[in-house]
Parts: sequence; structure tokens; C-alpha cells
Amino acid sequence: MYQSTIYRPNGKLSAPMRLVTMKPTSVIIMDTHPIIRMSIEVLLQKNSELQIVLKTDDYRITIDYLRTRPVDLIIMDIDLPGTDGFTFLKRIKQIQSTVKVLFLSSKSECFYAGRAIQAGANGFVSKCNDQNDIFHAVQMILSGYTFFPSETLNYIKSNKCSTNSSTVTVLSNREVTILRYLVSGLSNKEIADKLLLSNKTVSAHKSNIYGKLGLHSIVELIDYAKLYELI
Repeated sequence: MYQSTIYRPNGKLSAPMRLVTMKPTSVIIMDTHPIIRMSIEVLLQKNSELQIVLKTDDYRITIDYLRTRPVDLIIMDIDLPGTDGFTFLKRIKQIQSTVKVLFLSSKSECFYAGRAIQAGANGFVSKCNDQNDIFHAVQMILSGYTFFPSETLNYIKSNKCSTNSSTVTVLSNREVTILRYLVSGLSNKEIADKLLLSNKTVSAHKSNIYGKLGLHSIVELIDYAKLYELI
């Protein structure tokens, strides 16, 4: 800690004044792929005021960290092992209500950006976009704004997204996650293991998905997921 001595006009010394050091902005990066976590960390090093305090794909490690130390921003993929980003966002806010969240995803920008807005996230960036969009999003969010690119918002309002609105409102976030696992070829048991659920719970979600969408087979479910860019 440095000190600064101030001289008054009468030539007398005033009391030493301590310089206030700005606390770095703490950031957690969550993604399944280590190379992506590393790339984001390197990208954010352009801002010396940012401090990466944790890089992980394990939501439990993040929960433990949040319970003991304040965090300013979490950058995370919507798809995480053992949970989905939207469910995890609620849990994060229960522990630290002021932490800001930026979602990343390589899936449908229209669908997931809309859900991110509904879930109360502070921003959304598609992994298909330029990497610098992540840096700009972080700057905007930490300045008190949200970051949902105008082209994304316009896309959400388009006719294509309006036809997709039934999926957004009818299926829960957990059901969307299970739907994506189902069309990826995972069995009920494999899904249960990934999401830390019972087979019975997964079966119930599966029945609800088919019932809500009016579908009767996995082939129809795959076609539906492709139509709305969920895979």
C-alpha cells in the first residue's frame, strides 16, 4: 500500500492520505472443454482489472466457492455436466444475488438467448460468433448493462422465433435438457446419471415431453429438435 503526503497552501503538512487500491473484478469461467476455458481466460487478460478466480466444469466446485467468497461475474456454457445452466442460475442467485451471469452456447441463438433473457441472465453470446463478442459482453455487463446483441433480439422477434415460442413456454428448462440428451441417443439411465436424478424421474420427464409436444416416437422427437435447432 502506497502513501501520499499532501502539502497545504500554508506550507504545513497534512496527514498522510492512503491511496485506495481498486479491488479486481472476480470472474469464474465454466465450460466443459478446458481449451475453451483457457481461451476465455487469455481473452480477458486484455483487461488487467479482471481476475480469473476459478475455471471449472463442475457446478459443485463453483457452489462451494460461492459460499465462501464473493464473485462479480460467472461466464458459463448453458450445457454443464450434472445440471443445465438455467437451473444452475437460480441456485447461484440463491447464494449470491448480485453476481452477474453471462451465458455461452453453440446451440440455437434464437432459442437459448430467449431463455437466457427469461431466466434473468445478464447476457448471452453464441460460440459461433467472433470471440471478441465475449470480451465486449463482459465489459458491458460489468458496466451495468445487459448484452443481448440487437441481431439476436430481432431474430427472437422474427416469425421463426414466434413459431418456436410454444417450445419456449411449454417445456421446462429441465425438460429441454432431457430432450437434448434423448435425441443424442442417451438412455434413461445415462441421463439420470448425468443429471443426478432417478430413472423414475427421467421417465416422468420423458413422458411429459412427448405429451406436451404431441409426439409419439424418438424419430419424431429428433425431427422436432432439428426443426427448432435444439441440436
